[in-house]
Amino acid sequence: MSSLQTKSQIESAIDDGLAEWKTRRYRAFHETMTDEEMPYPCYFAVDAHQEGDLRYLFAPAATTEAGKETVADGLADYLDEAPDIADVTALAIFFEPQEEEHSVAEYRDEVWELLAYLHRHDPEPWPEDVPSDPTDTRWEFCYAGEPMFVVARTPAYERRHSRYTPHGLELTVQPRWVFDGLGGDTEAGQRARRIIREQLADYDDVPRHPDIGDYGDPDVHEWEQYVLPDSNDERFDEFPVSDWTA
Repeated sequence: MSSLQTKSQIESAIDDGLAEWKTRRYRAFHETMTDEEMPYPCYFAVDAHQEGDLRYLFAPAATTEAGKETVADGLADYLDEAPDIADVTALAIFFEPQEEEHSVAEYRDEVWELLAYLHRHDPEPWPEDVPSDPTDTRWEFCYAGEPMFVVARTPAYERRHSRYTPHGLELTVQPRWVFDGLGGDTEAGQRARRIIREQLADYDDVPRHPDIGDYGDPDVHEWEQYVLPDSNDERFDEFPVSDWTA
């Protein structure tokens, strides 16, 4: 039985006594996605949540074996189901909060430890059309045969509010095909970037990070965007996993 849940399933479970930490995590996400006074910059995520086109996964802490296994199974289920959900969809992963406070850099290590685990336990070979060398600017994380974009939000952010969430690590995973027709060389893609970046400038207390760019740009490594620093003075310019192999 899949551990993925829909918006309506979670909201029904809350009425039936869903675990307190899961309720807190979902409600914080829902409030962010439905805030009309300060709209979340990525209107694709806002619309997908409101339309019921996101899927949600609750997992033990990302540092635990149980957490890693839950994500491995849940992500595989999601990627198999995603094409039948909607043209724009994503998986939001809520991890059980930990008592210890962490810095952005420590959360970054947790995320990459999890991604390395997924890579080692990938049920499918690396896609032939995606470079396996992370130094190639066309590289992106792949799992179960699908390339994807990963975004981390954490409680450690103080200025980059678009990456802030109050109750623990959160990951959003989008299959690459969601961005079909929205490349930087398309009118629709240019319009989407313009709107999102204008809203981002109002939402965050720090300008857009210099590592943010378009997939395929020869000057951009997409993996640098997964866990952004809170300050634009910082850059994580060395690939975080030293022994990564295809």
